[in-house]
Order: sequence, then structure tokens, then C-alpha cells
Amino acid sequence: MYTCRLGARMRAPRFCMFSLIVAGTARVSTAAPSRDGAGDTPAKECTSEGACSWRSAQDVFHEWSLDGRDSKMAAGHEKAVQEILAEAIPTMTVGKDGFTAIDAGCGNGWVARKIKTLPQCKDAMGVDGAPGMIQRAKEIDPEGKYEVVDLSSWDPEEPVDLVHSMEVLYYLGDDLETVLERIQTRWLKPGGVLAAGVDFYAENKESLTWPGIYNMHMRSLGEKEWKKILEDSGFENVKIWRAARSSKSEPGTLAMTAIKPRG
Repeated sequence: MYTCRLGARMRAPRFCMFSLIVAGTARVSTAAPSRDGAGDTPAKECTSEGACSWRSAQDVFHEWSLDGRDSKMAAGHEKAVQEILAEAIPTMTVGKDGFTAIDAGCGNGWVARKIKTLPQCKDAMGVDGAPGMIQRAKEIDPEGKYEVVDLSSWDPEEPVDLVHSMEVLYYLGDDLETVLERIQTRWLKPGGVLAAGVDFYAENKESLTWPGIYNMHMRSLGEKEWKKILEDSGFENVKIWRAARSSKSEPGTLAMTAIKPRG
């Protein structure tokens, strides 16, 4: 059992997909400031003896949907998402009817809604494992398409031209390769593009403390490792770069685009 230091304050990864299951009735909370201005993020709830344990990502985002923190996500990631989409969309093979898209780990659906406003977009849907987030997305956009799914096993009814994912992939752990292969073989049309971003990666040294601080498994990969995994999953023309950097000293979001072969 992990034991936390009561009253400690720690720096949190962007919109971390975690929380805690707490044993016992007496609870003491510690908190961590969010990097994206979403206010203080509960980091740990502990028994009076100081024992802490983690809760699932779905539970965390369900809670965030109830207390309004879902609306703060766009502010923290909008610049990176805009840069990633600007790189990805021109590389797609878009038919006369326009392109279709999926946002994997969509939260309250803000990226799916953003994509739907693009001139050539025919349709965009959002999928997420947190029921509260999908409920929130449907409240904001009743006419939109949003589904609660398990990303490790779900497939869309029809393949799409674009799959976007922000701050999700490194939480997949050992399922990462399986999910990427499914995206390449079952989610995307030939010539379709995967566009993704992560803030937890080997070159971002500050982020490497997050698993130990939060007692949560996050899969740490470097830029070259991400490129290899994408290529091994069957993608081609893989591009990796740092997005949303205000200066050269800032690590930024590790952005990536990859194309499903056309033939």
C-alpha cells in the first residue's frame, strides 16, 4: 500500500486520468495544482493512518464532469491541438464528400466539436471511457455523436479519415501497441491519419516524476520509441515534433502524425 505525506502539495501532469479508492471512513485529502489552470486537482485521499490507493481514470473524469473541470481542458490543450490538426488535415486523402473523424478520449467533446466546424468535415464523433464526460458532451451538443467505449476493444462501425487523441495514449500501458494496431487496421481508411499528443514522455524530464508521485502506471517512451511503435503498427510517414512551445527551453507537447498506407 502506498503511503502519502499528508498535507504535501505536488505538481500534477496535465489533466491526469486518475484518482483514488479509499479504505476506511476517516479521510484526509492532499492536493496538487493543475498545470493548466483548472484549479487544485485532488491528488490523493488517505485514511487517517496515511494509507492511499488509486481509483480508475473513468471515475476521475466522471467527477470532473460533475464539478466543471471538463470545461478547463480546452484552455490547457487548445494550442497544441490546433497545431496538431493543422499538420494532420492537409496530409489526409479527402473525398468529394469531405472527411470523417473520431476523437479518442474526447472528454466533454470539445475537440470533436472543433473538428466539425472545419470546412471539409462531414462528420466527427467523440468516444471516452468516462460516462460522465460523454453525458456532459451530449448536454453541450445534443445533436453530436458521443459514445462510452473501452478503447482497448472498441471499433467504429465504419472507418474514418482522421483519428485524434490528446493526452490518452501513455495511459494504455501494455495495450498501447494493440490499440495503435486497431486504429491503423480498423479505425482508419486507407490514407487516413492518426494525430496525437502526449505531455508524458522521456524527454520531458519533469513529467517522469509523475508516476512515482501519483502511484500510477504511465508508459514512458521517448521520441524515437514513439516513432518506432507507430511504424511497427503499420503506419507510414510518421512525424514527431514538439508542439505548443512558448520557448526552446519548454518541452511542450510531444505531437505526432502518422498515415495509414493507401495501398
